[in-house]
Amino acid sequence: MKKPDVIDSDQMGNVLGLLVHDLRNPAATITANADFLQEVGLVDTDAVEALQDVKLAVEELRRGLDMLAWISRWFTGQVPLEAANGDAGVFLERLERADTPVPVTVELAEGDQLYAQGAQVAVEVVDLLLHNTRANVADPRATVRLYAQAGHVVIEVQDEGEAIAPELRPLAFTLEGQNALKGRLDGRYSRFAGLFAAAVVLDGVGGTIEADGERGAAIFRIFLRAARPTRRPSP
Repeated sequence: MKKPDVIDSDQMGNVLGLLVHDLRNPAATITANADFLQEVGLVDTDAVEALQDVKLAVEELRRGLDMLAWISRWFTGQVPLEAANGDAGVFLERLERADTPVPVTVELAEGDQLYAQGAQVAVEVVDLLLHNTRANVADPRATVRLYAQAGHVVIEVQDEGEAIAPELRPLAFTLEGQNALKGRLDGRYSRFAGLFAAAVVLDGVGGTIEADGERGAAIFRIFLRAARPTRRPSP
């Protein structure tokens, strides 16, 4: 069969959507059976550990399917992830009390207006970046900073890993750039084309992402459009 010279983005998105749908079913079956075996109880210690590994692997698979779903919707011109406006600080300060991929310290700029368009999406993107930290940093921990700047709410995720190389930064959040990142310590590749998925989901709410920093102080910087808080009508 001849390979097509050009692949239509709608066709690509639709095929990815079908794959996501088809893969969710076996993933759900594995999860249900693993939960059943855990409830029944296993005597053998090695079997218990193996079952836990299966559950962790399926959880990672489901996370990847979520990202592929975002990408498939983006290809077909849909909003990848519906996200409410809100105070990004309120959404993200909860990270210090949540079960995150790595330990997190959150720093909010005092006095800054952090109400942003699609702020809820920041939770998903920051979680994705924290998984990137876990996969790429020897001592995985991160600092998340929020501040206002020139009509935007800015979210920085910084860790002690290798920063993305300057020559890779223009490509890091593109589809074609994922192969260039893979296999390089200074590429900071995320599983399931995660950095591309981050850009896609932010694009859906008018946001962007960039890489910055240096060795030992890698930075991912998210920009969300500032928005006005919604006022409730007087009773």
